[in-house]
Amino acid sequence: MIRKLCTLTLSFIFAINACIAQQVIFKENFDHMPGLGLSNGWLTTATGAVGWRTSDMYNLYCSYSYIPQYKYWAKVAAISGCYGDKGGPRNNRNVLAYTKAINLAIPHPAAFLKFDSYFNKMLVVSTHEKATVEISTNDGSSWNVLYEVPAGSTPDSFATWYLNLSQYIGYNNVRIGFRYSDQGMNQKFGGWAIDNIEIYRPDQKDLALEIFSPTDSMLKYTTVNNAIIHTGTVMNKGIDTIHSFVVNYKRDNGYTLSDTITATLPPLSKYHFSHAIPDTIGKAGNIDITAWVETTGDLNTTNDTVFTKVHGAYFMPDKLVAVEEGTGTWNMFAPMGYVFLNTLNSDYNACLVSIHSSDPMDLKPYSDYFYSINYSTPHFFMIDRKAATETSFFNTFHKHSKHFGFADLELHGNFAGDWIDIGVAVKPAIDMTGDFRLLLVLTEDGVKGTGKGWEQENMHYTGGRNGTMGGYENKPDPVPAQDMTYNYVARMAYPGPDGGKTFATELKHNGSYFHKFNLKLDPAWDKNRLRAIVMLLRNDDTLILNSNKLNYFLSVASRSSEDINTGIYPNPAHLYTRLQFESTGQEKADVFVTDVSGRRLFQLQIPDTKAGINTLDIPTADFPTGLYIINILTPKTKHALKLHVMH
Repeated sequence: MIRKLCTLTLSFIFAINACIAQQVIFKENFDHMPGLGLSNGWLTTATGAVGWRTSDMYNLYCSYSYIPQYKYWAKVAAISGCYGDKGGPRNNRNVLAYTKAINLAIPHPAAFLKFDSYFNKMLVVSTHEKATVEISTNDGSSWNVLYEVPAGSTPDSFATWYLNLSQYIGYNNVRIGFRYSDQGMNQKFGGWAIDNIEIYRPDQKDLALEIFSPTDSMLKYTTVNNAIIHTGTVMNKGIDTIHSFVVNYKRDNGYTLSDTITATLPPLSKYHFSHAIPDTIGKAGNIDITAWVETTGDLNTTNDTVFTKVHGAYFMPDKLVAVEEGTGTWNMFAPMGYVFLNTLNSDYNACLVSIHSSDPMDLKPYSDYFYSINYSTPHFFMIDRKAATETSFFNTFHKHSKHFGFADLELHGNFAGDWIDIGVAVKPAIDMTGDFRLLLVLTEDGVKGTGKGWEQENMHYTGGRNGTMGGYENKPDPVPAQDMTYNYVARMAYPGPDGGKTFATELKHNGSYFHKFNLKLDPAWDKNRLRAIVMLLRNDDTLILNSNKLNYFLSVASRSSEDINTGIYPNPAHLYTRLQFESTGQEKADVFVTDVSGRRLFQLQIPDTKAGINTLDIPTADFPTGLYIINILTPKTKHALKLHVMH
């Protein structure tokens, strides 16, 4: 077993739980301060701006910035880059807020500072905004930097940080300062918020259990009889160095499983561990896990215990993340959406939707839906219907890709003239109760148009004014319509953006629940570039539990009752294209690519296909720019698809 000790200085450490200390010297949560101004002995100075403010997060930050919901109504102190939109300047070159005088001439060997921080360390033109915690022992005449604050580990929530002030014991006129600078970049979306500041005398020995897996309710699922290894994090919140401790856990009211861990933990250091005894989940359903730590002489047992849950499932569904992006040709941030979605499409299997508003591709009921649930921002990302920011986008996507999928979604589809039939089989992995709905979204790739409405606003990225953005930094503002191709464009959300009442309130793990969509297509859509995406939603909390998709790209063969569903993407292709074709069972398949003259450039024999969707990547880097035909031959059918290659 490998255990990793985090090497940390005595001056700082990230933590999650709030510090519980009996001997608090100074405490501030800003809740009592009237209006926007700092009071209760706090002072603020500013160069180029009006300084720090106190209010709830919504008032201090832009309405189109993501605000942590659990802090939504809590009052904080903040300097906000977008406060200029609310009556003040945005140029925050040097803004300092600092406390009243604090007496550290105390008969105690140590003093620690703890504070909550909301800071994303935004980057503008290769320059990061900066936040520092500083200390003065001469009534604010001069300042020493204690710590330069990094970005929080999760951009959508507060982080908690600790600093060791023990070297300043003996001073009776200590002030703690919080200094922010946008480095002169007039940063509109940046800023820094702080809350729950404490200076306290720590206990002599205090070991806290901060984390015990699983930490996310969507990661608690494991298959029945699967052995899992619990991991966790402890933090030494006391003065003494700790050299060993015991980690215990038990399931429900069962027996205790203990592991003794030897490690050196200086004050304010943390340690990541793996429990030596695996946890074998022997039944389906929820199981309560109680975990706690023990060390000799621990004076504070209130932070020793963590409660979590595991859930036994009958199988692990294939999880596809659904990404919905709000965009528009008039939107200066839209190029970021194109780049992010193209990156996902190239590197991952995901269900991608661009929801346009107020432009020629507008699907108003879809955009209005997000407006109605308070996502009225001009540009937004929803990942499984949970918000993500620009800085958290890929982290949030990766997190959701590891989430439990609840059910497998098996899709089948056919065209019949201007109509499309999509059959969905939902196969739950656990017993579920709630309002579960299916939503069908049709998207179209390769959408182009002429006229001013099709030009893409690019003010935010042209000339590299906000760094690189997938080549848009080299494009003009606006990007001419003839140079723009729009992909993932939402064409239909049926029966509505929030789905429709589809199932009974109870779905059983051994059941298979079928639903069929039969829809007429708009003749203006290129049905050869359509994608059908089906989402399984839990209407109780609007979460997309799982999704799946069918691609229909440039099909040229006539279809028969024994035909197979096929698709290729990307198309046009550059380095490769991904072929998907459906087989009814194990059978031989020949796949080959020809140019328009019939010359074969690629060929592969598949001796045994699998029942369902088969996937094959076809390299196209060596194909000259032009038109090609992908042929699929099985004992029952022949199918051909057009492929465009562009370099």
